[in-house]
Amino acid sequence: MKHTITILLFLFIKSFSQQSGIITYKSFFSVKQATEELKQQNRMWYQEELDHEMMAKQLIFTLHFNSEASIFSMSENMISDLENQLSKKYTIGRFYGDDTFYINRKKDTLIEQLTYSFATLLRKKKACFINWNLTTESKEIEGFKCYKATYTYVQKWKGKEFLWPVVAWYCPEIPIPLGPTRYSGLPGLILELHENEIGYIVDKIDFISIPKLIDEPKTGEILTDEEINLRDQKVKIEMLNSK
Repeated sequence: MKHTITILLFLFIKSFSQQSGIITYKSFFSVKQATEELKQQNRMWYQEELDHEMMAKQLIFTLHFNSEASIFSMSENMISDLENQLSKKYTIGRFYGDDTFYINRKKDTLIEQLTYSFATLLRKKKACFINWNLTTESKEIEGFKCYKATYTYVQKWKGKEFLWPVVAWYCPEIPIPLGPTRYSGLPGLILELHENEIGYIVDKIDFISIPKLIDEPKTGEILTDEEINLRDQKVKIEMLNSK
């Protein structure tokens, strides 16, 4: 993969003004789920977590971008239909496999198209909502020197706030301020991202000579975080009362 990305990067630098292409990511659990401790406590749960880790590696995500906008979503699901369907659904959900993330850099807009059990919803905010903490820590990913940036994402749920640590490894050699899901704004492409327990790592970079039109998601009702949580809670209560 290193040679593929190196050659494509060389071609990109020659035509950087076009800034259009497709970046492919693979997903993985950045925090091991099937631990030895869990194995000793409950072998059935341990096996389930092993299955989740295996399934995560069979999901492919793509980031389409041009000079103005980008869109990130799952492009391929290679999990066998013979696998446990609940485990499959759980794993896809953990990695936002049913969701779409659109960023318009010129308008500084982030639109998250989120799939819930009760509806498809649109959540809109500024794309530059992230206040990255840039560090001097570096490591090599596929032959490229990357630098570490951190951020804490606040996930709100039922009136409570959950803090999710985010670690991004970005590459200044590839001057694309984008990355997986909702994360952007760094001085280089995010080659590897960790959000809480899940992770994405770059697999392939393709650049396109003719810029592709990227449309923002339109399907879904626009709601605030508070409205989404209230709607979700109401549906769950109705489901419990119907039993």
